[in-house]
Amino acid sequence: MQSQNNQYLQFVGKPHVTAVIAGGRRRVNYTFEDKSELVEEYDINNHELITRKWKKVSNIKESQWVYEVGEAPIDQQSELKLSNANPIFLRKDTPQHFQFRVRNLSYPEDVYQMEIDEKTQEIVIKTTNKKYYKRFAIPDMRRANLKLEQGKVTHVYKNNTLIVSYPKPDQILEREYQIRQEFDKLNKKKPKEGDLECVQQ
Repeated sequence: MQSQNNQYLQFVGKPHVTAVIAGGRRRVNYTFEDKSELVEEYDINNHELITRKWKKVSNIKESQWVYEVGEAPIDQQSELKLSNANPIFLRKDTPQHFQFRVRNLSYPEDVYQMEIDEKTQEIVIKTTNKKYYKRFAIPDMRRANLKLEQGKVTHVYKNNTLIVSYPKPDQILEREYQIRQEFDKLNKKKPKEGDLECVQQ
């Protein structure tokens, strides 16, 4: 998984990498030189990235996992009640697109507008009725030193959910293809629940 590791080296140094099969997923754990952690979970059959979460080092308080892809579990009733009323923003990619979803948006379909802030390299969501505003970056693009391009962000609205998509550039698609190839090789060994897998450092 050396090609997979390289995308993170510019941030926090060369990581120690382990992988385990758990719950039908391939869980890849990275521990970096500054003790930061990264966990990526992939569907063991189609290699879809389900979760990517980071835990940064903090001397002030206990560090919390920050989800870059996927959705954090809700384990408190108060949080569940809050989530049922407020917009929920999360990322869930497709093979060809970075894709972001905003749930619990009940405004008419024609109020949503998308644009790219070229200065900050962020996608901006806003509504003509000024009821919702969100700006966000695509960390994968920043890690690869790639710029967002105007006109490439698209969106659809259905079932009270706004779905925002941005096509993955060839450089990202090639890296993800290499990862799938590596996982295909590991799958030939018929991994079972609990198996630890050998990864390159």
